Amino acid sequence: MASASFVEVISHFAGYLQIFHDIARDRIAYDETIAPRSSEDYTTPRPNYEHPFRPDDMETKAGPSPSLIPDDPFDFIRAHPLRKALSDLPDDLDFFPPSRGPNVSIPMPGGGGGGGHPEFHIKVVYQPGGEQSQFDLHQHNILSDNDSLLQIDGELAPSPLVLKLEADIAATIQQMVADASNHIPNDWRMPEDGNGATAFVVAHDENWAANGGVLDAHSVQPGYYLNGVLQDPPPPPPDQTPLPEPKPLPDTGHDLGQWAQLGGNSSLNAALIIDLGESANTMIVTGDYFMTNAVFQTNTTIDHDHVSASSSAATPVETGDNVANNIADFVQHPGLYASIQATFAGPNWNVDVVDGNYYSVHTLVQTNYLFDNDIAAQVSSDTHYNLVSGHNELGNLAQIFDGNLNYDLIVIEGAYHGMNVIFQNNMLLNDDAIKMAAEDSGTGQSASSGKNDLSNEATIEQYGGDIFDPLTPGIQAILNALGSGATLLDPSLGTAVAGYGGPFNVLYVKGDYYDVNAVWQTNITSDVNVIYQLQNHPSDVALEHHENGVQTQLVTTGGNSLINDAAIVDVAATNTFVNGHAYTDSILVQANLVPHDQDHALNTDTNALVSELIAFVDDSQDETCAPSCAVPASIHSDPMASVLH
Repeated sequence: MASASFVEVISHFAGYLQIFHDIARDRIAYDETIAPRSSEDYTTPRPNYEHPFRPDDMETKAGPSPSLIPDDPFDFIRAHPLRKALSDLPDDLDFFPPSRGPNVSIPMPGGGGGGGHPEFHIKVVYQPGGEQSQFDLHQHNILSDNDSLLQIDGELAPSPLVLKLEADIAATIQQMVADASNHIPNDWRMPEDGNGATAFVVAHDENWAANGGVLDAHSVQPGYYLNGVLQDPPPPPPDQTPLPEPKPLPDTGHDLGQWAQLGGNSSLNAALIIDLGESANTMIVTGDYFMTNAVFQTNTTIDHDHVSASSSAATPVETGDNVANNIADFVQHPGLYASIQATFAGPNWNVDVVDGNYYSVHTLVQTNYLFDNDIAAQVSSDTHYNLVSGHNELGNLAQIFDGNLNYDLIVIEGAYHGMNVIFQNNMLLNDDAIKMAAEDSGTGQSASSGKNDLSNEATIEQYGGDIFDPLTPGIQAILNALGSGATLLDPSLGTAVAGYGGPFNVLYVKGDYYDVNAVWQTNITSDVNVIYQLQNHPSDVALEHHENGVQTQLVTTGGNSLINDAAIVDVAATNTFVNGHAYTDSILVQANLVPHDQDHALNTDTNALVSELIAFVDDSQDETCAPSCAVPASIHSDPMASVLH
C-alpha cells in the first residue's frame, strides 16, 4: 500500500506532466520510409480540433481504401520514380554513379555542395605506352609484251628499227608524265614515303598557319565530284560500284580470213586504308589543330590512229570513243560516340604517356607499267588466221587496317597534324597504224580502234573530327592534373569529360601528333600497234571447204582499261577541345587530258611517231638508222618511276 506522502505528490502533479519546449525532445530519427522527414524539423504535428470525431461519421464518411498488396513484395520500390531510375544500375562499392535518366540528378554520397564524398577520388595510373605506327608499302608491276610478227621475204624486221620504236615510245611517255605533272600544284609535290610525307605535312601546316589559315586555291566544299563538277544529289559512292569485268575475246568462227586482236589490256590499282588510331570520344589539343583532305587526279591519253583499206566496198572504221572519268567523294559522318549518351568518366583512369611526338603515318604506292607495243603482218589466202596479242592484266591490291578503339581521351600538349591525301594518274599511249589489202574486191574489211577506259575513283570518308570547342574550366583542370602527374582526381572531374562508368583509358602525348594517310596510284600503258593485213585470193582447194568463199579482214586495237580505286576511312574524335586555332580544308584537282586534236595533245609531233611505225611494213625501207636511244632498264633510274615527283 502506497504511503500517504507519495499519493499526495501524484495527486498534486497529475495534471502538470508536460514538456512545453520541442527543442528538449530526443533528436534520434526513427523514420526509415522512402521519403523521411528532415531530421532538423523539430516541430511535432498538432491535433486538428476543427473537425472533431463523431461516431456517426463512421457510417456516412469512409476514408480511401488502401492499395492492394502487390504479388511481388519488392514491387513498391519500382513505384518510386527515383528508385526506378536506379533499379537497373550496377552496384559499385567505390562510387555512386549519376543516373542514366535524362532528367534525374543523382548526388554523390555524403550530399551537399556537389563535391562528392570526402573519401572518394578518381584513381589515376600512369605507364609508358601508345602504339605508334608507320607503314610504307610499295607495289610495282612491270610488264613488257612487245610482240614483233613481221616477215618480209622470209626475213624478220630489222632489230634497230624496233629499238628506234621503243625509244620513241619512251620519249613520248616521258612527255606525257611531264604534262600530267604540270597539272599538279608545285606545292603538292609530296615524297612517296613516310618520313618525307611527315616532313611535307609539317611544312604545309607551318605555311598554313603563317598565312592566317587562308584556304588553298583549289579548296572545295565536301561532296561528290565528277570531272570537277559537284553532283547534287550524289550517285552511289565509288566503293559501292563494282569494278567492270574484263571483256571476253570475240568468237571469230572458222571461215577464211584474217583477224587481229591487239590491245585489250587491263591495269588496276585498288587500295583501302582504315585508320582507327584517333577514334576517341574526346581529344584535347593545347596547340593548333590541322586537318587536310586532298585528292589529285589526272587522265592522259594519246590515241592518234591511221587506218587504210584497199577494198572497193565500204569499210566500217571506228576510232575514238575513249572514256575518261575522275570521281572524288568527300564524306563526313558524325563521330562514333555522337549518338551514345555519356555518363561518369569512371573511377579508374589508365594513362599511356608518350614522351615526345606521336606518329600514325601510312603511305601506300601502287604503280603499273604495261608495255604492249605490237608489230605484225598477216599474209594468207587459204587459212583462218587469228592473231591475238595483248589482253594482259596487271593489278595491285592493298589494305591497311590500323588501330583499335583503345582510348576514351587523347591529350596532346603540342599540335595535331592530320592529312588524308590521294594521288591518282592514268597515262595511255595508244597510237595505231592499220593497213588492210585484199585481192578480192568483195572481201569484208572492218577496223576498230580506241574505246579505251580511264578511270580514277577516290573516297575520303571521315567520322567525327568536325566539332571544335575551346577549353572549359573542367577540361583545363584535367590538363593541369595529368600534366602534374596527379594520381588522385576530384570526382567532379569525372563529369567534365565524356565517359561510360568503366575503366577510362587516356593517351597523353607530350609532343605533336602526326596522323597522315597518303596513297599514290599510277597506271602507265603503252599500246602502240602496227598491223598489216594482205588477203590473197583463196585456192580452189580452199574454196571446196569454204563454198561461200567469203573472206574477212578485221582489226581490233585499243580497248584498254586503266583504273585507280582508293578509299581512306579515317575515324577521328567525336569531340575536340582546342586551345589554339583549328584549321580544316578539302582540296580537289581533277584533269582529263584527252583533247579532240590528238596531234597536239602534249605539244609533240605524234605524226612523226606514226610515220616511223608505218615504215616497218615497207620492205623498201633502208635498214640503216640513226643510233637508237637507250631504254632504261632499272625502275630506279627510269624517269617514269618518279611520276609526279
